[in-house]
Amino acid sequence: MKVNKRLYIPQVIIRQFSINDFPEVRALELDAFNEDNSMYYIELYQFFPDSFYVATVNNKVVGFVVGLIVERVGRIFSLAVLRDYRGSGIGKALLEKIIDVLEKKEVKKIRLEVRENNEVAKRLYKSMNFKEVGIIPYYYKDGGSAIVMEREGLSWKNYSRNL
Repeated sequence: MKVNKRLYIPQVIIRQFSINDFPEVRALELDAFNEDNSMYYIELYQFFPDSFYVATVNNKVVGFVVGLIVERVGRIFSLAVLRDYRGSGIGKALLEKIIDVLEKKEVKKIRLEVRENNEVAKRLYKSMNFKEVGIIPYYYKDGGSAIVMEREGLSWKNYSRNL
């Protein structure tokens, strides 16, 4: 089923990852990135269980996001959406969710890496106030480079206004 902005999109539910989601997350990661870091996801889940979310449609995992915090810096480790659901707003919803989770933990900034030629993802991140701050050559297993992007954490002034 090809999903896009013009078609009806069934209700998307964003919820915390559960260990039962592992096979679907692993398959999605292989589809999206052609890499398998799934055992690392289990470790991240053990250390940061409240920073791992999935998007589901009709109880099927169609996207996920994993975040972590090191020394008050949030990091979006991975964000992926199944090909047939891209362009439907699921990626943005997952990104908004993890930003909210990380900022409530008072991070100073949020950092992520994105494949240098992934223009769609870079546009999404820029729309959420991420700025390009560097490049990491040969970041991906296939030798591709990554753009490092950051955004400042939510200030206390804005945080109190949003309560």
